[in-house]
Amino acid sequence: MKTFAAATVLALAGATGAQADGYSDPVVEPVVIREAAVQDSAPSAELVMLLATLAVFGAALSH
Repeated sequence: MKTFAAATVLALAGATGAQADGYSDPVVEPVVIREAAVQDSAPSAELVMLLATLAVFGAALSH
């Protein structure tokens, strides 16, 4: 009788965990790739300032 009761308890414990609607969809945040592409393709502010400075001093020295 004890083995029958133990088998029944184990069978019921295992059966309650398998329900069809027990899991929800995982929430995954989208990865933004556009920002990295825009930052890499645009010239940096340091390069723009360097070229502008060279243009100004080059124009001043040519006169």
